[in-house]
Order: sequence, then C-alpha cells, then structure tokens
Amino acid sequence: MPYPSTHKHGEHRTQLTSPARATALLGALGSVLALTTACSGPGGVDLGDDWKGSRTFALAKVDGLVTVVGINPDKPRAESLAVVPQQADDDDAISPHIVELADGRWLLTVPRKDGKPDRRYEINRKDHTLDGMTGDVRLRRIMPGKTLVAEVAGLADTKSPSGAASSSVLVRDPADWTTKRELKVPGTIGFAASSPATDTVCLGSSTVGASGDGTSVFVANLTDGKVTPVAVPRGLDVKDVACPSGHPVVVGSPASAKSGDIEVSLKRTAAETAVTVDGGRVDAVAATDSSIVIAAATGNDTELVEVDATSGKELHRARIKGLAASLDITPTSNGWLVYSERTVTRVDLTTGRTKRFDLPGTLLDS
Repeated sequence: MPYPSTHKHGEHRTQLTSPARATALLGALGSVLALTTACSGPGGVDLGDDWKGSRTFALAKVDGLVTVVGINPDKPRAESLAVVPQQADDDDAISPHIVELADGRWLLTVPRKDGKPDRRYEINRKDHTLDGMTGDVRLRRIMPGKTLVAEVAGLADTKSPSGAASSSVLVRDPADWTTKRELKVPGTIGFAASSPATDTVCLGSSTVGASGDGTSVFVANLTDGKVTPVAVPRGLDVKDVACPSGHPVVVGSPASAKSGDIEVSLKRTAAETAVTVDGGRVDAVAATDSSIVIAAATGNDTELVEVDATSGKELHRARIKGLAASLDITPTSNGWLVYSERTVTRVDLTTGRTKRFDLPGTLLDS
C-alpha cells in the first residue's frame, strides 16, 4: 500500500492500514527460482509482451490469479506480463505488495499462512521472468531509501522501555539484505513514506495520548537510527504522510470539514509541512521538493490539485469525472497516473486532459 512516486521520479509512500487496499507487509530475501512468461499463462491468463514500454508495474487479481501488470502511459495501456506462482500456503487474506528500490530493481511479495516468511520475487525485465527469493521475516513492508531500506511492521510488535506498545523498523542493506539496526516507533504504524534521495523515512502511527486524531508523526534516520517526533497541528485529522528528501509532509482534513470546492492550504516550517485539504476526501498524496499533489474525492469525481511546496500557491488542477475514489497516484514523464480498483487514468495537470484505460483485473497494489 506512494508514495511521491513509487519510482525514481520522487517518493514512495504507503498507507499500511488503508481501508481501500488490504494491508501488504513484507519479508526478506534469499535464493533464486525463475518463472518464464508466455503468450498464455497459468489458468489461461492472457499475457502481453510490452516489457520495454512499461514504465511502472502493479499487481492485479486476474481470473483469480495474482499477476504482474505493466503500465505503459504513452500508449496508454495496462497488460498482464507474468503470473505470480501460487502455493498452498499463500495467505489470501493479505494483499501482495510491489515496490521499486532506488537502484531500479522491482520486488514483489506474497504473504504466507501461519506466520511463515513472505514469499518474494524480483522482476527480471531482461529475461521477462520472476526470480524467486526466500524470505526470513513476516509482515513487513519495504520503504526504499537512497542506500538503505526500512522494513516497516504494520502491527505493534514490540514495547518501548516504559512498556507501551511500539512498532519495529528493520534497517537493511538491499545489496545483501543484512540487518543494520532495528528502530522502535511508538504505537502502531499506519502511514509510511520514503524517498530515494535520502536514507530517511517518515512514519505516522496511532499512539495513546497523541494529540488531535491520535496520529503521531516521526522521522527516522536509517543511517544513525535516530527517531525524531514531528509536531502534528492540533485539529488536523491526519490522512497520509509524504517524505520528499526526508522532509515530512503531513496531510489531513480540518476537524470541521466544509462542503464545496476543494481547497488546499499549507504551512511549512523547517521541521515539517502541514497540508490541510478542505471540501473533499483525501485519497492520495505525492510530493517533491518543489510541489505537492493531492488526489481528493468530491462527489462522484476526483480532483488532482498541485500546490507549491513552499508557498502553498496552487499551480495546477484537473478533474477526473466519474472517479469516486483513487487508490494511488504516480508521476511519469507523460503525465500522472491515478489508480482505481479497475482502471488507470492518465492526467496532464498542465492541460487538464485525462485518458482512462482498463486494468486487466482488480488492483492489489501499485
């Protein structure tokens, strides 16, 4: 479960407890198993061959099977490229997860039953295969940094020195997947974001005694292990976080939201940026050093609003008619991609033009 791009364009973000998508939490890596794609995959799933044109990947359930979907924003189109091997101990109650590391590698995982380590694969774009890997931990989600990655637990799995519940974050070297250190974050982590520009992650967690809606925000330095709390504005109902270049962007709605046109305002300090979205429901956020893009639902439509990251001045706005909810937004060189359960919409924020195309199945992760 952004996230911020999930790719090298910007930042990676995820809502570990998002109601729009089942939680997908990751394990670690090991040896190799290969699956070669063909014109027709297991279960009769039709497979495409646009590996070269696919700028990004997603996971979808197609005819009951988990498939890797290639997204070509230039065509635009989405097609299944590989079927993920099914095993008897797959845990269908938890969604699989896909992520791009800072070095360009794409990893996906399938959770397993009875607390077993998640099953992982690396997408081999050259050979058009999925190279299998052996996992060693359970229920963690990778947040890529510049040279390190954070594996974030989505459940409170440890305790602080005072005895209060806290969540662990494993800091690992993606070159060999050795564990460098383990961090502890108070409460249960619900939001996480990272950027391939720095080895810093931004985390939002539910904690007892937190102000506002009960969400606290922390910045974790993966290099030295320091975890620093960030102030959450009083009255802000936190909906997501972003982390461009390690700077926390906290996005939420006011306590008394109004109806009407979507309005986005922000207040930036040296420690954080607080973004308030009024008049619509926040579904996704993407952020760079220069601008912040919000996807917000209004009635049966969705609006993408881009504001200057320093001043809050609105830069661009586009409406996607008939899209009542978005699950993720991703920047590409040919416009923004807005994901729903069954479709992807390419949006040109400069002109406001949109182009919607179908996924081959139901979106699991992007």
